[in-house]
Amino acid sequence: MGPVPRAGTPLAAGVLLLSLAVGCADDASDERGGPEETALPAGLTAYVDQSRMLRQTRTAFVRLVNEPERFVTVLRAEVFSPRFGEVTWTGEKTFQNEADLEFEVPTGRCGEGSDAEVRLTYRVDDGPEQVSETTATDRYGAIGLFLDRDCAAQTFAEAATLDLGETRVVGRGRESVFELPVTMTPTGERDDVAFGGFEDTVLFRGTEGSPTVGTTAPVPLGVDDPPVEVVLRLVPTRCDPHALAEDKVGTLIGVRTLAPGLSEVASFHLPIGDARRGELRGFFAVHCGL
Repeated sequence: MGPVPRAGTPLAAGVLLLSLAVGCADDASDERGGPEETALPAGLTAYVDQSRMLRQTRTAFVRLVNEPERFVTVLRAEVFSPRFGEVTWTGEKTFQNEADLEFEVPTGRCGEGSDAEVRLTYRVDDGPEQVSETTATDRYGAIGLFLDRDCAAQTFAEAATLDLGETRVVGRGRESVFELPVTMTPTGERDDVAFGGFEDTVLFRGTEGSPTVGTTAPVPLGVDDPPVEVVLRLVPTRCDPHALAEDKVGTLIGVRTLAPGLSEVASFHLPIGDARRGELRGFFAVHCGL
């Protein structure tokens, strides 16, 4: 290692000036930091929603609505709520009127409210990047229904397990019935939950012998209750080929869950899976002679 330059020599002065320059640059960088944090510009509004076409998935979206004549470029969106964990959308989307930022909703928790908070990183026209945090309103209640289904499913799972049997078709033509045995076995963890029946859909309704909401007594799933097998028995609500062709939610069969703290209509979708879903649609066509 060579000798250290003494103060006052040209070399030492150069080293000192370089150190000062680097220090000033670091200070400027610290001052600049990341994008400027600011209030969301007037006329830019956020909503959170889930479309009917996505109802069989966990995909939702933040919809940004921009009223003034300007372009907004979104680079990042962090979405979080007291009822589900934080998720992040990244990309680069430029829009003038509105844009949807899709995200997968984490498993929701029981609770109140369904609005979400959104932290956006964006540019307005050719301006600098900036960051704003705002509330994305669940204006149509779709996310609230989504989270309430999660809550109902968690509550039911604490009380009992669900086992689905093999599907079968009984009868022929317009007299045929689609049957699915369902066994509910109490876990012994809760003593305040009951099964309230299966819900009808726009495509299918429960028929005689099926534990349909409103026509069956609640089935307790408490600590001392035995396993119970029920048979879901379905027939088409109406034989409309257009209803089948355009349907997105007709095979989402609600399982009504009764428990303290849940709404009177709390339910979750019976997890029949894609194979049984296909069988149910096939049954619709055969039953109706399509």
